[in-house]
Amino acid sequence: MQKFRAQAAVDFLMSYGIALIVVTIAIAVIVKVAYLSPTLSTSTCTPAPGFACQYYAINTSGVLKLSLAQATGSAIIVHGIACSTLPNTTGNRPAYGNVYVTNSLAYYPSGGSPGTGISLYSGSAYTFSLNCYGPSGIAASNLQGSFIGYVWLNYTVPGFGTLTQQVASIDLRYT
Repeated sequence: MQKFRAQAAVDFLMSYGIALIVVTIAIAVIVKVAYLSPTLSTSTCTPAPGFACQYYAINTSGVLKLSLAQATGSAIIVHGIACSTLPNTTGNRPAYGNVYVTNSLAYYPSGGSPGTGISLYSGSAYTFSLNCYGPSGIAASNLQGSFIGYVWLNYTVPGFGTLTQQVASIDLRYT
C-alpha cells in the first residue's frame, strides 16, 4: 500500500513538473521574440467618412508623411492641412501649431505647403508632409515614442464653399 502512494506522488510531481517546464519555455520564447513589446504595436490612421489613409508615418523630428485619399464624390481644393495632439476647446480646429489650418510655410517642412491649393479629385490621393504639434511645439520624440493626434484639412468644395474638417485620428510610432 505504501508503494502505491509513493508511485502516485512521483507521477503527480512529474506531470506538474513537465507542465511547469513547458510554461516556462513558452514564456521565455515570448519574451525573447518581444511579442508583448509595446514598440511593436501597429500604427493606425482612422479616417473620417469620405477620406482614406493610404500611407502614414511620423519621424523623430515630428514630421508626418500622410498619403490622404478622398472619395467625397467631387473634386476638392486643399488650402491647408494641420496635425495636433488635441483639438481646440470647440473641437473644430487644432489646439496647437497650425490652428487656422493655413498654407503658411512655417507649418510645413522643406516647402511642403499646399500653396495656392492642391486639387484632389474623388478617388485620388496626395502625399502631404507637415509638422505635428503638441503643447511644447513640434512633437519630436525618440524611436520608442508614440504620437497620438488628429489631422485637419482646410479645403474648398467647388460650389459649396470652404470647410475645415478633422479628417483623421492617428496613433503612430516614431520612425
